[in-house]
Order: sequence, then C-alpha cells, then structure tokens
Amino acid sequence: MKINHLTIALAAFLIGAGTVRAQSLESSFEFLRLPVSAHNSSLGGKVVSVFDPSPVLFIANPAILSANDTRLLGLNAMTWFSGTTVAGAQFCNSFDERSHYAFNARYVSYGRMKETSADGTVTGTFSAKDMAVGATWSYMLTDNLSGGATGNIITSRYGSMTSVAIGVDLGLLWMNDDGNISAGLAATNLGGQIKAFENTFQKLPFDVCAGISWSPEHAPLRFTVSMDNLTRWSSGHFYFAEGENRGFGEILKRHISLGADINLSERLYLALGCNLRTRAEMAGKGSKGFTGMSIGTGLRLGKVMFDLSYGKYQVSESSLICNFAFNI
Repeated sequence: MKINHLTIALAAFLIGAGTVRAQSLESSFEFLRLPVSAHNSSLGGKVVSVFDPSPVLFIANPAILSANDTRLLGLNAMTWFSGTTVAGAQFCNSFDERSHYAFNARYVSYGRMKETSADGTVTGTFSAKDMAVGATWSYMLTDNLSGGATGNIITSRYGSMTSVAIGVDLGLLWMNDDGNISAGLAATNLGGQIKAFENTFQKLPFDVCAGISWSPEHAPLRFTVSMDNLTRWSSGHFYFAEGENRGFGEILKRHISLGADINLSERLYLALGCNLRTRAEMAGKGSKGFTGMSIGTGLRLGKVMFDLSYGKYQVSESSLICNFAFNI
C-alpha cells in the first residue's frame, strides 16, 4: 500500500469530519440513527469494518460499497413502535473494478396522530413521516484501502410543517493482504438543515465510528469490535441512572459494541452481538435480560440474499430487521 494514497485519504477524511464539532443529544432527524442492516444490527450495531457484499452495510460506512461486484437491488424493513412503518430500498452497481456507486432511500411513517389546540381540544388528525434519499460512490484507493462518500437529502414532514437537510457520510475501509483483518472508520451525518421547523435550526445526529474485524486462520469465525460516538466523552452525552457511577470506565463502555459471525457454511451464517451502551442505559431504566443483545442469520442462495436480526433497542418492545436482495 503506497503511503501517499493513505495520507491523502486520511487527510480528506479528517478535514471533513473536523468541520463538525461534538454535539449534545439534542439534534434533529433522529430516525437516521435507526439500524438499517440486519447483519450490522446483529453484530451490535454501528459496524463499519465488515467487508461483505450486502447492499445495506454501506449505509454505515460508504467505503464498504467496494465489496459489491455485482448489480444488486435490496429492500429492508424493521418492526418498531406499534403504528409505525420503517422501510427502505437500495440499488448498487459498479463503474469498473475499482469504482462503485449506489442509491438508497429510507422511510419512517409514524401513522396518524391527534391534532390539538393549545387548550387540549382535539381539532383533527395529522400524519408524521421522515425520509432520506442518498447517492454513494466508493473507490479502491489501493489494493488494500477503499474510500467512499454518501450525499443525503433528508426531509421530515409533521402535519403542515416541513424540515429539509443535507447530510454527508465519509468512510474508509482497510483490509490486509490475507483478507482476515479489516478496519473501518466513518463519519456520518455531516451537514445541517436548510429549512427548519418554525426557523428553529438544529444539528444532525453527527457520529464518528471505528471498528476492526478479525477472522482466525482455519476457523469459521469472525470477531468484530466497534466504537461509536467518538467525539463524545462527557457523561452528559449519555444516560446514567441517579447515583450511577459516571467514571471514565462507564463512559468508555458506552462507546463499545461486540459481535461475532459463525459461518455455518459458505451460504449460511449466524451472528451474535452486544451493544454495551444500550445494555447499560436500558438496565438503568429497569430493563435487563436480552436488552442490548442481538442475534441474526443470513442466507446466500445464488442471486438471492436474505438477512434477519432480532434485538431489543428500547425498554418496551423488541425489533426485527429484515433485508432482502437479489442480483439483477
């Protein structure tokens, strides 16, 4: 790997990521944090280092798009709160061996809600929905290093009010010559609103994530360690129960997720994961057991790919995420 390519890639990444400061929890378009990839979710979420030809993994890190060498159409859906609809679609293709492109759309509908006046009188109903559409480009900078960028147009419409934003995701992905170690770095949701609700402008849910994946030699396993919220190191950025320890160790734990893939065959895998932040914060709210844990599976049958994951990301309900893709 030539050092000049790596230097240029890292410099471009850091300049882009550095244009956004660490944010508080108050931001708009929080639906962008919802998991899209079943495989990503089953490994604990925020995974940016898995080099797999899935048509949805690139949403977490646009550099992963370089793993796709065929033309794919993907669909995804997620069960969330009762009455909500969470779905999306992706299209991936390549210009040549080193350059790839994709389009994606994400949609969340919260159904119809009661509209009330200031004194609480019901005056009717209104609908609420969020949507993001984006285009991604990735390029193999060297035989071991790929880079990628995604541009998103993000909209929210709640009744008669509309908000619009422009967001950019940047990513890098490196893999060793043997292909058993890969590392990723991604900055997501750089940008801001160009139209706000009632002219009250808020930040996008900016995040910087890093991770590494390792497959032991001669074993059908892959282990992944991921870290997110790398610009947030104050206890005020996370939920702590009253009287709970807020030391550095507890803050560090809220950045980490762990995952493991078990390749049962060339066509079938099983994945397990744990998001330590979700587990710690939900435990502080009284939810234990499977909270923060996730499990998933994937099947590859010729031109068809299917992924499914199960996890508990909130106190009240568990969620299923389903991805379906086929080679066109």
